[in-house]
Amino acid sequence: MGYNTHVDEQVDPNAEARIRGATRLALALEEARAELQRSVVELREEKAWTDHLLEAIVEGIVTLDRQGRITFFSDGAERITGWVRGEVMGKSCDHVFRPLETGRPFSEFIPPPGRQAKIAVELRDGRQSILSLTGARLLPREGREARVALVFRDVSEEEAMHRLLGQFLANVAHEFRTPLSALAASVELLLDQAPDLSPSELAELLASLHLGVLGLQTLIDNLLESASIEAGQFRVQPRPSGLEEIMVAAASTMQPLLAKRGQRLVVDLPSALLRVQADPRRAGQVLINLLSNASKNGPDGSEIELRATLQGRWARLSVADSGPGVPQEERSSLFRRFGSPGQGGSRGQGGVGLGLSVVKAIVEGHGGEVGMEDRPGGGAVFWFTLPVVKGEA
Repeated sequence: MGYNTHVDEQVDPNAEARIRGATRLALALEEARAELQRSVVELREEKAWTDHLLEAIVEGIVTLDRQGRITFFSDGAERITGWVRGEVMGKSCDHVFRPLETGRPFSEFIPPPGRQAKIAVELRDGRQSILSLTGARLLPREGREARVALVFRDVSEEEAMHRLLGQFLANVAHEFRTPLSALAASVELLLDQAPDLSPSELAELLASLHLGVLGLQTLIDNLLESASIEAGQFRVQPRPSGLEEIMVAAASTMQPLLAKRGQRLVVDLPSALLRVQADPRRAGQVLINLLSNASKNGPDGSEIELRATLQGRWARLSVADSGPGVPQEERSSLFRRFGSPGQGGSRGQGGVGLGLSVVKAIVEGHGGEVGMEDRPGGGAVFWFTLPVVKGEA
């Protein structure tokens, strides 16, 4: 007896469609996964770029919540204030920024959005600074409160420069007014009484006029040189020049001023004639500035010494006075622009703090050095060096 073992298979007509649907779904999910991964990578790159941008910004950026607590503190804010981000997060801005010379809290000085304000504050470790603040208001994300953003920078040096510039302009006006008034008076006297003046009186009046013109010329030369230095257009044109001629010309220019105060100039030249690689006009300007300062700081009837010595490949020129010298605390700013030690800027030509800064620029333009030292027995010695022409050292 035989059995039929063949069984007819039932084929689901929808199976192929379901397989195709599952395949399409898998592909779509894979594409969505890949797109999501690309979006995550792009977001990470964008965040890294934003973080790098914030690190590179020199200004400080701080955000505050409604209670004035710090919610963000940038790298620039750390550099300016000295505070570390972890030390200030969540703390009141009044704790981090403490206004000087006022009992009001910092939060009262925060400017409205788009406005600016300047405030002197005490920072970490007692440091003092002037901050320029710009305020902004950040729109909140859904479910969050609005925040205040502050962008600030340290403008202490700028404010100090503004003050110095104001003092400088006031001094310039004063220094111009004094000789101009004297010149006007002398000219007026000449116009009114010239026929009645004796030769000696006329000579004295003309000498006074000459000194006034010399003072104005020196002041104007220093102003022009300082402007060219600031504009980056300062140049010296060294050439082989006689050292003795430069020194004698400067001494002759200054002689009327020294004679008026009864001061005696002693010129000590090297035994052998030397030629230096120098711009004669500007080297002479250095000597005139130093001799003028020596005359101002030395008493009437005192002696001023102008000396030149040979030191290897360099000629060292020095001007020594018998004045009070330069206090130790003022020496670091002696050759800076607007830095004029002494009452009324006595060490700066014309009292405006430009003479010695111009001296430094001219000497360094020749490749030389400039400095100051105490004079034995009292007074100061200002010196500078110029290169000697090859073959003469």
